Amino acid sequence: SRTFVSTVDGQEARTLLLVKACYHLTGLDGTQDGSFTFVEAKPLTGRTHQIRVHLASLGRPLVSDAAYGNLAFAIESRWCPRLFLHCSRVTLCDVDGQLCSAEAPLSPDLIRALGMLRRIGVLAQGDDNKPLDPQRKTYMQVHP
Repeated sequence: SRTFVSTVDGQEARTLLLVKACYHLTGLDGTQDGSFTFVEAKPLTGRTHQIRVHLASLGRPLVSDAAYGNLAFAIESRWCPRLFLHCSRVTLCDVDGQLCSAEAPLSPDLIRALGMLRRIGVLAQGDDNKPLDPQRKTYMQVHP
């Protein structure tokens, strides 16, 4: 079953979203235009599908997200054949209690997908076909 944002009986979930870049895609199917926002998401809690749920609840689901996306999935999967989600860095405690970090660059398939898009400037906040404002930090917090 799908996870969703609940303000009534759900567990608290917090994610910090930082806009890194804005992109635009035109004409994959001859008529479809799309705006996309490349964000850095830092989950401050650890809930199932937390990043996916929070972005979808903002009306900006991850690219090629069949579970939480919208009708654009069929078009998005043509230029990005997998979920556009990447963990660039993770830090954990090892068995001795020492912090251990690992980093990974963006994978070649996601770099190719980004190459299909055209980077654009800042667009207005609030229009459903516009990306999130890169001048604004979004702090997503949901309480039960």
